[in-house]
Amino acid sequence: MPTFKHPCPFCGKFIDKIVSACPYCGQLEPFAPKRCVNCRKIVEDPAWVVCPSCGASLTMPVAAAPGAGSGTAAGGTAAGQAAPPPPPPPPAAASTSPQTQPPAPAVAPAPAGTCAGCGAPLPAGARFCTICGTMAS
Repeated sequence: MPTFKHPCPFCGKFIDKIVSACPYCGQLEPFAPKRCVNCRKIVEDPAWVVCPSCGASLTMPVAAAPGAGSGTAAGGTAAGQAAPPPPPPPPAAASTSPQTQPPAPAVAPAPAGTCAGCGAPLPAGARFCTICGTMAS
């Protein structure tokens, strides 16, 4: 029995509501509720910029959305995509005093471990794998 087609929330093309990926823009599960990438809580309001449960960022850069054109329509992040790092601070103005401090060494946080489900590295403090969604142990 044929079903009515619905517009994809990401590209606007009419597709079946039971698809697992939009054949036009490639968005996985286009009609599934948006979830926090970190704790998987459902994002109830598209205007949210941080998850009320864990505090993780729910925004993503427009350039990081492959095939989505102008970003996501619902304002949430796509699964497996993290927020961009903050821009570096501007260089300090040159002072006339001879005392200068050496720059602090940049230390990247060590991964907390690997995912038991897919083997991907987990960031420190992660409760779920951002790749496969397996709960971190």
